[in-house]
Amino acid sequence: MTRHKTFRLVVDALLMAIVLLQNILPFLGYIPLGPFSMTLIGLTVIVAGTALGPKDGMAIGLFWGLLTFIRAFTWPSSPVAPLIFTNPLISVLPRFLMGLAAGGLFLWARHHQWSDRHAMQLGAGCAALVNSLLVLGLVYLFYQTPEVASAFGAKGNQTLGYVLMISLVTNAVPEFILDVLVAPLIAGPLRKRWDQLNV
Repeated sequence: MTRHKTFRLVVDALLMAIVLLQNILPFLGYIPLGPFSMTLIGLTVIVAGTALGPKDGMAIGLFWGLLTFIRAFTWPSSPVAPLIFTNPLISVLPRFLMGLAAGGLFLWARHHQWSDRHAMQLGAGCAALVNSLLVLGLVYLFYQTPEVASAFGAKGNQTLGYVLMISLVTNAVPEFILDVLVAPLIAGPLRKRWDQLNV
């Protein structure tokens, strides 16, 4: 086995272990904010995609998605999780595509002579948006019910669309900012080592 394949396997295994810990330990992966939780796990998926490539991003994203799906039945991370994350289109697909977006856009930007830092910021920001917009958009598409709106904290005449917009501001925006700022700091050294092994 070549050195870069060994490096890839070790990093992927490490990132999967981190995702698992983030799902188990309180506040390491999810920060409760009202009915939803701000997630820090997306950052791990973005690091995989930008440091190693879209395939690795998709693998770590898929792993996270499957854990989200299983956890919705066994140990929900928020009041809405059992209502929406038992649907794999919401729990798995956005996480999978998040890894693809992070890695694919990083490679695209790098190919167009962007610096690694700016390429990683583009991949991180777009990946965060892919996950947030797909999750909230699919919830809106599939779950137009008073029960789900109530679980999101809707009161009186507030609609599901209204509370999802609030979730977009309170959850998606902080996640976006965090991912754009922090991802290059973690992924940058890993990417540099990955490039050295592929010379």
